[in-house]
Amino acid sequence: METIFPRPLRKGDKIAIISPASIINPDYVAGACEWISAHGYVPVVEPHALGENGSYSGTLDERLADIDVALSDPDVRVVLCSRGGYGVVHLLPRFPVGQWLDDPRWLVGFSDISALHALLNSHGVVSIHASMCKALALHEADDADNLRLFSILQGEHPIYEVAPHPLNLPGTASGRLLGGNLAVISALISTPVSPFAAPEETILFIEDIAEPIYKVERIIWQLRLCGFLDRVAGVIVGRFTDYRPDRNHTDMYSMLAPMLSTLRCPVAFGFPVGHVAHNLPLLSGAPATLSVSMDAVNLVFV
Repeated sequence: METIFPRPLRKGDKIAIISPASIINPDYVAGACEWISAHGYVPVVEPHALGENGSYSGTLDERLADIDVALSDPDVRVVLCSRGGYGVVHLLPRFPVGQWLDDPRWLVGFSDISALHALLNSHGVVSIHASMCKALALHEADDADNLRLFSILQGEHPIYEVAPHPLNLPGTASGRLLGGNLAVISALISTPVSPFAAPEETILFIEDIAEPIYKVERIIWQLRLCGFLDRVAGVIVGRFTDYRPDRNHTDMYSMLAPMLSTLRCPVAFGFPVGHVAHNLPLLSGAPATLSVSMDAVNLVFV
């Protein structure tokens, strides 16, 4: 599959803010707009980004309309999701993939936005799994992860080195980086956009929030039984947050480690990606090389 990188962001380009799922605190959007403007870009808050329809920012038609408006403006080069939250899956059957392919833009977001990453990545378009409006609004102006995000938008392919973890499995692997929120992407199994159906070598990255340990274990069993874990090139285990120990496991990693220990590929635990303050932006759908040793974990994007 051809890998499609949207063109690099230039000063003066527009960044459209949409809310494809849940309602967002307007203060976070206002703070993000200030950050965007201060760094030389033009924020555009789409009509329903601050709306409210139950738990959603708008009806399905309204949320899709905001995407259409953003894609209709050639000066919009980034579509920044204000937040995640349940509801992104509603968009998939009617998402304007053809329009996005005609003029690829950067999509930025994480959590439930993983469903949109999966859709775009299944068509070869690279997107960015990264923090959203809240991080831009609340973090310092020189926050390293915010600056990394905009360096990537400007065309940089990041090289990450993170500390080793005692549960790591050493090795080196190359493949297309795919994944995101584990509960969201596991719900896409057997659909046309499933990252687990990618025809090429895959480096899987996973994270989650508020999922009980047994539910995550169930998903890993599903990946094993469908054969994905037998052919994955590498695994990056991000942060799992807001869950409680159960009677079988003291923490998530103590459950995951033996389940992943039989893999014949590198596995990196504790990678800074997920619902945490330090959430490294990742090029979802891009070719990458993962190297895991006793001294460090390196992730290099080609």
